[in-house]
Amino acid sequence: MFGKKITDTETAAAPSPLQNPTGLPPQASVNPASLTSSVASTGQPSADYGAPLVRYRDLNLETADYVEAKQQMIAELLDQVDFQSLEQFAPARKRQRISDACEKILPKISIPLTAAQINLITAQAIDEILGFGPIEPLLRDPDVNDIMINTAKKVYIENKGKMYVTDIVFANDQHLIGVIQRIVSRVGRRVDEANPMVDARMPDGSRFNAIIPPLALDGALVSIRKFKKNKMPLSDYMKYDSLSPAMAQFLAIAGAIRLNIIISGGTGSGKTTLLNALSGHIDPSERVITIEDAAELLLQQPHVLRLETRPASTEGRGEINQRQLVRNALRMRPDRIILGEIRGDEVIDVLSAMNTGHDGSMATIHANTPKDCLLRIENLVAMSSVKVESGSLRYQIASAVNLIVQIQRMRDGSRRITHIEEILGIKNGEIETQTIFSYEIRGSDSNGKLIGDFIAHQASPALLSRAQYFGRGEELLACIRAGEVN
Repeated sequence: MFGKKITDTETAAAPSPLQNPTGLPPQASVNPASLTSSVASTGQPSADYGAPLVRYRDLNLETADYVEAKQQMIAELLDQVDFQSLEQFAPARKRQRISDACEKILPKISIPLTAAQINLITAQAIDEILGFGPIEPLLRDPDVNDIMINTAKKVYIENKGKMYVTDIVFANDQHLIGVIQRIVSRVGRRVDEANPMVDARMPDGSRFNAIIPPLALDGALVSIRKFKKNKMPLSDYMKYDSLSPAMAQFLAIAGAIRLNIIISGGTGSGKTTLLNALSGHIDPSERVITIEDAAELLLQQPHVLRLETRPASTEGRGEINQRQLVRNALRMRPDRIILGEIRGDEVIDVLSAMNTGHDGSMATIHANTPKDCLLRIENLVAMSSVKVESGSLRYQIASAVNLIVQIQRMRDGSRRITHIEEILGIKNGEIETQTIFSYEIRGSDSNGKLIGDFIAHQASPALLSRAQYFGRGEELLACIRAGEVN
């Protein structure tokens, strides 16, 4: 990808990262005022963008003169730095070399800068040359979960389930396209007019999606789901009022006694994070295979094998999908298979694995309720190339899945486990379930935070015999008898 000549089928706004690794336009073509967000200037983002503002820039430092000086700095760096030779160095050494180059260039810049501006211009130049430009502060911010770039002038973030607009902007569309090119080129992908959509995994593991013109009418659009290195254990869910202590203990037991679990929820509800928390209760002696589109799971057990899908090449060849990986995983002598997300006909192989001795397998799926989860599984099988009679399919689902854990992102931004549903079997041709735990909303406080109760339904679970087999029967019953927990 590096240094590749741009063909007629590729967009001229997407230069090779070696020719222009920043994606910034030449200095003469830059309007410095374009780097100042109208949102930050007016201080009224709610009226413009419908979300409260989070500031990442100090406009007292980033004056129009500063922006012009920054463009001079980056133009000089592009002329002086040998990017091919730079690749041989470790990250810290790369940063030092760029910092040294900035120090030599600064006396050539005619615009006077304060000490604080000099420190800032060096840091931002390093971000432009070695990182991903304006979004580097967002990538470093541990409180940011999602980054949403809605064209070059609008950058949103999600923090604790709430949406905010930032004062971060790109110089122009070409600058944003350049950052997109840098991200995808590092994982051997490309995006251009012929391939205007791309999914990729960033170097830190974050999920990256971009769509550019002509499909994106107003400019390039980017969504980044950040990868968190420090995964939440189940105990942390209680701190955030996402479940009760009884529910946390019940799920810990469910993971330990090798129940087959489907985690159901909407987009951004925290399904993968919860899956990772449940996996923390797998016995270290078990051989676990994880299969994901974009690797996010971070299991701590010593015997974990991680598999990741591969998209097709630009020639349309070489794709490896989840179903192929699930089939191959069955030949690798797994104790458990953990699938990042069920989204296609791999559901058939997952159900087969759960039914053929791979107890304790887990997966996530997009659905709004436990009932919807079961219907979605049926629909995914129906849309596949395998035709199964509905009665037989429901029997297979009922015998494969033990628990559905429903998680929801609520209107106050919180994420809560709303149902723990047990699959009992087939009754009158339908899959029979019972609710073990649920969450019921009672109202909200003066700040809009939802108030509710976690309810233990005092049900007698069919899985009790399995818990007793693992020596956890009394402990499981104690969780259910805990009753209502606020």
